[in-house]
Amino acid sequence: MLLDPLGMVPDGLRRLLLEEVPARAGEIDRLNRVPDSLLEALASEGAFDATSLGLGGLLEAVRLAARSSPGLAHVILVHGTSVIASGGVAGSRGIVAFSVTEPGGGSDVIANLKTSAREEGSSAVIDGVKVFTSNALYAGEFLVLAKGPGGPTMYLVPRGGGVEVEPLELSGFRGSGVGRVVYREARGERVGEPGRGLREALQGINVGRLGYAAIALGMAESMVEEAYRAASGKRVFGRGLLELQGPRWMLAEVYRRSLLLRGLVASAIAGARGWTVDPVLAAAAKVEAGSLAREAVWTGVQLQGGRGLALGGLGERLWRDSRVLDIGEGSREVLLDFLWGRLERRLGG
Repeated sequence: MLLDPLGMVPDGLRRLLLEEVPARAGEIDRLNRVPDSLLEALASEGAFDATSLGLGGLLEAVRLAARSSPGLAHVILVHGTSVIASGGVAGSRGIVAFSVTEPGGGSDVIANLKTSAREEGSSAVIDGVKVFTSNALYAGEFLVLAKGPGGPTMYLVPRGGGVEVEPLELSGFRGSGVGRVVYREARGERVGEPGRGLREALQGINVGRLGYAAIALGMAESMVEEAYRAASGKRVFGRGLLELQGPRWMLAEVYRRSLLLRGLVASAIAGARGWTVDPVLAAAAKVEAGSLAREAVWTGVQLQGGRGLALGGLGERLWRDSRVLDIGEGSREVLLDFLWGRLERRLGG
């Protein structure tokens, strides 16, 4: 293996992620859906038990899944971050969807927040539209950010009457269950503190940003291995391809950057207080994830030559997936602005 594990996962879950998922990754990408039987098998092995996995175990499960199916890795990650953002309340009805982004855009959450919640005692009536809701196709519960009486607040809505899900066909992270969700007088319950919904969502999102780094690490690992196998059997102008310095340096550079990103994620895990991680480390890891994934996948495709361009092959699938890492969980540019703000505060006193 290219990298040491970030944390521990049960043996049965590790076997599924390293054997069953790769065998079905092409099908997941083609159909844009994870088969129910596979989701059930993963659930039985603890993939959706974030509490038992812990932070390191969750990120390790995400990394292993991302070796062949970043879309499935995202399903595991989003369920875990939703449970975190709900304070551990969500998850009793199976997989949880994280329903935050509005049609107006995702970067400025508060300015675009139109979904409303009318509280009636301990329950609430939710009305609004959410887009790019991860896990929407599989969810038994939806964690929804809405305008409540006290401001932005988190609500938990069970799947059922008043909840309409429309699948979205995206080019990357296929199988992640992303959908457009319409809430029409959908009944749920408040699970967060009134007015603190965005802050609670960010606790999950910061873990999600580390999860994107774990996805990049899994993608880089599998692409380096794939490229090494392909290049080892190639001869060019009478020499083995890996006898040349150029290809060696390409693979070594991906390996070097992977080690640095892994160290950054490990540092964030070590410094976490429960599920609360340093937002600066999370942002830095997420920005680097997109850059590493692009370089790793392109290196793998380049060293495979024509085979790397095969439609539906690992390199082609992961190339599409790599673009998501610059957009989801806070765009690269938004996070660089956030990091600049922290740097300016430090330098300016």
